Amino acid sequence: MLKIRSALDSEMLDRVEHDLREDGFHIIENVITTEEADEARQAVWKLVEEDIANGHDHSYGDGKIRRVWAIVGKAPIFRRFIQHPTVVAVWKRMLGEDVIASTFTANIVGPGAPAGGWHIDYPYWAMQAPFPSGSLTGQTVWMLDDFTVENGATACIPGSHKTLRRPELGEAEGLEMAVATAPKGSIMFTNGAIWHQSRPNLTEAPRVGLLGMYNRSVIYPQEDMPRQLTDAELAGESDTLKQLLGRNIPFRDPDHGQNWHRTDIGFRQV
Repeated sequence: MLKIRSALDSEMLDRVEHDLREDGFHIIENVITTEEADEARQAVWKLVEEDIANGHDHSYGDGKIRRVWAIVGKAPIFRRFIQHPTVVAVWKRMLGEDVIASTFTANIVGPGAPAGGWHIDYPYWAMQAPFPSGSLTGQTVWMLDDFTVENGATACIPGSHKTLRRPELGEAEGLEMAVATAPKGSIMFTNGAIWHQSRPNLTEAPRVGLLGMYNRSVIYPQEDMPRQLTDAELAGESDTLKQLLGRNIPFRDPDHGQNWHRTDIGFRQV
């Protein structure tokens, strides 16, 4: 059973919000226990094996970095993580009470993996500069291993989200960066517009993390979140999970004066 720490108090939320707005990132250590991180890590490796067996090679970086997509419906622990009270509290503060999830994936940086390119997250990379001020999206990095300088921890350029644009090729090289080093079970929150990359993994062991992105409800999600769980699977789940998966967003039917909600196969009347 996942032991969920209580949602953050207002003082801590103020501190997280300040850092996300000013620096573009904030780390909270030991949100879950090492045992819970190991359980999630084992679930990730099982999904990797299934992907490979089914011919789904979502790898890049010379084949040394691998992504597992659409994990919410693939193991119960991911359903619990995506709606963790600490995570939801942060993104409701930053993105509104009606926040939704955009993606929830696993990312493995293997031994010898090169540095990832400096980039920004969706939807910013799909937008023309200058971006709107304020937060549209945010990333949640779950550390299922210790994140260290040596094993390819995520690096950010502090304050770069305030440029309201993507980095030009080579522009971030040489700028002062902050490397997100923290123990297994910690979470890093980032502003979606911050310039960031994974660092090279110089060790002999893979570094495993989860990436949970959250959007303002007016931003179309990157993954098809509403269909990651069937109606039957979702029936016994929380209202928070239904909201995050986009099941509570009303679609207006003006001809009939009714609203509709998404299901796993289509729409239903509210």
